[in-house]
Amino acid sequence: MNADQKRFLAAALAELEEHLCRFERLLQQDETVTIFQRIPNPFRPEQRRQLLEHIAAIKEHLRAMRDSFGLPIQNTDLRWQMTVTLLHSLTNLAECEPKRLRSFGDLDEPTAAQISQFLEGLTDLLNRLSQTAKE
Repeated sequence: MNADQKRFLAAALAELEEHLCRFERLLQQDETVTIFQRIPNPFRPEQRRQLLEHIAAIKEHLRAMRDSFGLPIQNTDLRWQMTVTLLHSLTNLAECEPKRLRSFGDLDEPTAAQISQFLEGLTDLLNRLSQTAKE
């Protein structure tokens, strides 16, 4: 395999691994609650055990593929990841401005003002987080 083929295959497998790691975390809890999601775990203890075993087998298979094909292990800079992710989030938030939301329908002025105020505060907090990560 050439370097481009290896990078492409490794990227696809790394994405799968990331999902598997998320599933592992979710399966170990009865329920996961975040600010915007409630994820109840519907699996019985025996099913959870089996699912975790399957995930472990898949991860072992991924390791074998990595080793067999000499796939690269990407060194990821957490500072860079945070910077890029926060920049992406700030871009998405700009799309939530009231003038953009109006394309989905009317938005009354008090609600528009409140959204703008919240977005401004959130943007400020994200910029602080980003700045601290860059230091």
